[in-house]
Amino acid sequence: MSGHWAAMEERGVLWGMRFLLGVYLLLGRPFFRLFLYPVVGYYFVVNRRARAASRDYLRRLHRFAPQLGLDGGLWHSYRHFLSFAECLLDKIVVWLGRFDTAAVAFHNRELFLRLLDQGQGGLIVTAHLGNLEVCRALADFRRRLRLNILVHTKHAEKFNRLLGSVDRSHHMTLIQVTEIDPATAILLQDKVRQGEFVVLVGDRVPVSSPQRVVQLPFLGAPAPFPQGPWLLAHLLQCPVFTLFCYRRGDGYHIHFDPLHEQVQLPQERAERLASIRAYARPFVERLQRHCLQAPLQWFNFYPFWEAP
Repeated sequence: MSGHWAAMEERGVLWGMRFLLGVYLLLGRPFFRLFLYPVVGYYFVVNRRARAASRDYLRRLHRFAPQLGLDGGLWHSYRHFLSFAECLLDKIVVWLGRFDTAAVAFHNRELFLRLLDQGQGGLIVTAHLGNLEVCRALADFRRRLRLNILVHTKHAEKFNRLLGSVDRSHHMTLIQVTEIDPATAILLQDKVRQGEFVVLVGDRVPVSSPQRVVQLPFLGAPAPFPQGPWLLAHLLQCPVFTLFCYRRGDGYHIHFDPLHEQVQLPQERAERLASIRAYARPFVERLQRHCLQAPLQWFNFYPFWEAP
């Protein structure tokens, strides 16, 4: 399945990010931006598939919300790539421990802190929107915060190596999975019982089971979304929340909101699919609303609307 996001090569990402990281450490963010344009320009030119996916997303966005003025032209697509690069820099800054937490507006902060104080864990469903790593700054609120993020490391292996070379925090754990087997499910149940949060994305087709999707309307057209978050929520029997974090103006906004008290799925296959679709729909609608708030910060550079 060559069109799957996990099979796409990360052309130039590692050398480009190592170079830009060096520029940032030596010269600071203003000089970083000077070097950013040619590095991103190279990646924009050579990665035809990612460029086509970016333009397809922006065209659909323009039809759905023409008031945003993003018509899918080359300039808007290039800005999309630049936004991705800026996000990568912010990831590095957070992992280095140099992020200014005063630049973060945390919506529903009191709810989140109350859950931490009560030792209440849960499942957080997020998306490739903005910069989840900024949530490392939440560790300053309560040292008990533990986020266990499920990742597919084949796709992110190079970038994970880069981040691992500068990581100085232990408040986030990357758990490498391609599917949830019984051992992983037991591990995650234990973490939730201990008051920790399990985090996974709800906007990418699963690697090992690409057929396990539900079709839901997104930006005006049906798109495949994974069943995995809702199957996992059914196994964990815990509250489900959404978490989105993206830049607006000079700072980041974190949106933490309850989604479901619990997820209960029926046994019969047809009923189960309908139930998963019902549980996934409010997440997709919420993701769509946030995409309209930060349209150049949704980073799925592959043919998202193609059926697997």
